[in-house]
Amino acid sequence: VLEAARLLERFGAETRIFDPSGLPLPDDAPVEHPKVRELRDLVLWSEGQVWCSPERHGALSAVFKAQIDWIPLALGAVRPTQGKT
Repeated sequence: VLEAARLLERFGAETRIFDPSGLPLPDDAPVEHPKVRELRDLVLWSEGQVWCSPERHGALSAVFKAQIDWIPLALGAVRPTQGKT
């Protein structure tokens, strides 16, 4: 993640890194939880995203999946990931 950020910054991008430590499981906390708010705010802020996760037994890690599940399909009439790389 840090290497990806370093390379993107070298090309002129502004980067921010989300650390999922402390992110609750989906539906195990309200959307007002600080880590959920941080994740959603970063998704809305970004113009593109680089996602990195260790492979666990040939699949995405549960933490990676939990992050995806916390991103709503729509905020108002807009999908938070719509039009982003």
